[in-house]
Amino acid sequence: MSHWLPHYLLSHALSVAATLTSLVMLVRVFASRRTPQSTFAWLLAIVFMPVVAIPLYLLLGSRKFPRKAKGGAGKLPPPRKGNTFELLPTGEAAYAVLMEQIRGAQRSIDLTIFILGSDATGDAVVDALAERASKGVSVRVILDAVGCTGSHRHATRVIGAAGGAVHTFMPLGHSPLRGRTNLRSHRKLIVFDGERVFAGGMNLANEYMGSAPDASRWRDVAAIVRGRELAADATALFESDWAFCGGEPRAPTKVDVKTEEPAGDAIIQVVPSGPDMVTDTVYDALLTAIFGARERIVLVTPYYVPDDMLQHALVLAARRGVRTEVVVPARSNHRLTDMARRAMLRELGAAGVRLHYYPKGMVHAKAMVTDDSFAYIGSPNFDMRSLFLNYENALFLLSPEPIGQVRAFIDGLIAESITEHPYEREHWVLEQLARLLAPEL
Repeated sequence: MSHWLPHYLLSHALSVAATLTSLVMLVRVFASRRTPQSTFAWLLAIVFMPVVAIPLYLLLGSRKFPRKAKGGAGKLPPPRKGNTFELLPTGEAAYAVLMEQIRGAQRSIDLTIFILGSDATGDAVVDALAERASKGVSVRVILDAVGCTGSHRHATRVIGAAGGAVHTFMPLGHSPLRGRTNLRSHRKLIVFDGERVFAGGMNLANEYMGSAPDASRWRDVAAIVRGRELAADATALFESDWAFCGGEPRAPTKVDVKTEEPAGDAIIQVVPSGPDMVTDTVYDALLTAIFGARERIVLVTPYYVPDDMLQHALVLAARRGVRTEVVVPARSNHRLTDMARRAMLRELGAAGVRLHYYPKGMVHAKAMVTDDSFAYIGSPNFDMRSLFLNYENALFLLSPEPIGQVRAFIDGLIAESITEHPYEREHWVLEQLARLLAPEL
């Protein structure tokens, strides 16, 4: 008895500890705001495979890390009046404006991006930023560790040698206390001289933009906004990310108000979303806009993998007589995501939603318009990863003229699209398996 009693007590103690730990983790999963699919998947994993699932949840599971201590992005800025807004509907137009703004910056450039290409476009941007830094302009760059795997060393070396600074967002070897590796910065935001904001869905690579037309280039959209209050909001968002990456704050500089460009009459709001926000800001706004629409809803997204609530909101909109239209690429660059969207698109079509498949290549634009009262463009896709996991940013447009520009862009895509998918067949099992993975796609 003296031989087996210690082993029994140890085994019993470990069993009790494992049970209590599993119960605590189950409570944590229930308390977290997650999609039903994600919650159910984690619950099953913790119940049946606790030894594997609990460490994995601690590594990947949590999705909210509000930066209260630093006063970061947890506070949502209000809509700002007095802006000018110019939509940039092609990669060539966006590239020309971007390079013009970089070369014309006199005081500061703050840039955060998901993908910086190791190609002609990415290299040209890096060289232009380095040139400005060498002239005394304060250049700060945040590059996502995953999206910029092949370019961050080159950018860090070239821009750093010229006097600028580059930080990597969420390095793969970071401490778990600073966030989860699967929570990436998908933001696309550039602020020039604290006065002008470049934002949208475009990354800085050949697929998205360039100096000359390219038939293989993806269809995407960006915008340049001028307005000091709005630019201050965008800068505050950048500062929060910069501090999170370990960067030092920039010393305040005096700005000559006489250099401010003429204000317009556009009402625009800079809206961050992601683990640094207490709530899911973009998701909440899209849901509210869809439920509030009375005449028309039109949206474009490269990846259509929403949660059940957003899906049902569009179904109900169509059923109550709102003209509801969705534009997606006939084939995206992610086959698994295309598989996951199939059943949901069929449900939309059965409810009366008008589906438009863009057949001329990849559409990477993310935008939506409801009636004449709301539009958005930005980095968030209409999928669960963007709306619940990634760090994102969007421009909410709340006045007629910029809303009209976005509507015209989407209507232009619709004019080039087809209404019947040319090569999708129903594969129920594969579609359901893809749906199970949807929260991480």
